Amino acid sequence: MAAVLRGSLCLVGRCRKHVDFACVFTRSMASKTQVGFVGLGNMGNPMAKNLLKHGYPVIATDIFPESCKEMQELGAQIVDNPAEVADKADRIITMLPSSPNVIDVYTGPNGILKKVKKGSLLIDSSTIDPAVSKEMAAAAEKLGAVFMDAPVSGGTL
Repeated sequence: MAAVLRGSLCLVGRCRKHVDFACVFTRSMASKTQVGFVGLGNMGNPMAKNLLKHGYPVIATDIFPESCKEMQELGAQIVDNPAEVADKADRIITMLPSSPNVIDVYTGPNGILKKVKKGSLLIDSSTIDPAVSKEMAAAAEKLGAVFMDAPVSGGTL
């Protein structure tokens, strides 16, 4: 599932006194990996939309069905719970409002860790207690997955 990156560089210049450069950088991906997304609220919604906008297939869920409707209309595949996201994607982003939500989404009865695949990458962008992040990382590691704490701060504009 590794994406193949190809790049090209084009530089055009003139004499030493008058240097004009035109730089062109391109990057294309041979294939775009499915991305799971859990948490489509104020912060998660624009993050998931950006993935869709750039051609990534998104598999998503949220506890509020109305949050899923817009994503589905934009092309995301909507599933019932985080475990189903983990069953279908091995790159998962979570964007949740609090530590208890993260614990439930990862370790609850329908949590990500119930169906996570070995080698999966779990990126939590929730701003939560660092102790909870360490706990989730240890639980994921026991199952052969990698948990990354990548919190965001601020809010929507």
